[in-house]
Amino acid sequence: MELGISTLLWYDEPDLLPHLPLLAAEGIRHIEIRRIPQHFPYADGAALQRLRIALDDCGISLHTLHVPDPLIIAMSALDEQGRKAAVARTQEIAHVFSQLGGRILVTHCGGSLADETERPLQFAAGQDSIAQLGAFCRDLGIPLAVENSLPTSLRLGDTVAEVVSLVEGIGAPIIGYCLDTSHANIGEDPVSALDLVGRNLLTTHISDNDGKSDQHALPFEGTVDWPAFMAALKATGYDSVFMMEVRATREPKQILRDARARFERLMQMCQRA
Repeated sequence: MELGISTLLWYDEPDLLPHLPLLAAEGIRHIEIRRIPQHFPYADGAALQRLRIALDDCGISLHTLHVPDPLIIAMSALDEQGRKAAVARTQEIAHVFSQLGGRILVTHCGGSLADETERPLQFAAGQDSIAQLGAFCRDLGIPLAVENSLPTSLRLGDTVAEVVSLVEGIGAPIIGYCLDTSHANIGEDPVSALDLVGRNLLTTHISDNDGKSDQHALPFEGTVDWPAFMAALKATGYDSVFMMEVRATREPKQILRDARARFERLMQMCQRA
């Protein structure tokens, strides 16, 4: 496995380019695009060319791109016109992402629920949108990973079991999973979550928390059982990018150095498992 970093680390920064050399300096060669269009100006050809050049200069690959939250919410909404428009916009982003060498698109089952009575209808809408998006990604040659949602309020996909039910209901080999350890650590268990997604795990969102809120802390700063998680991850056969999705709780340069050190510690656990 190799270390990757989500651009969530610079979520409030309007321009990603000045930060790419920091990644290269720490030997981090893979990123997930988290803020769009700020970090991925998909509709601006000149800005995209600058991003392409900067990535090449720093030796960094676009491993994953996280679909923007407003589009995820709209893709499971019951407004059919808005849902179709959100699918089309997401397909546009995915197409540009693939042209820049992007490898995996990440989305969620859908958005927030007013109450449980909305779940079945939004589940059906979200499943249809993801099926359409998966077919589009198949034609692009990139997999689609569906992530477990934050369960601190009612959301579609707020359990790993529901994510699995949605994906298995589509039955498309191009669609797999992105496991978020922080989300799974609230009310569930990241190790049990790995048992559910198994060998269809396409990518990860690695962070830690106290089991109560989504802090996006570095590993070993919360309550995730990392030795057990790394043993379970090894058992799945996963060997792709170990994508950390952490917030800037201190200077990004220090976060990156700490991320590298934590990654090496986790890899030692994996080897011993």
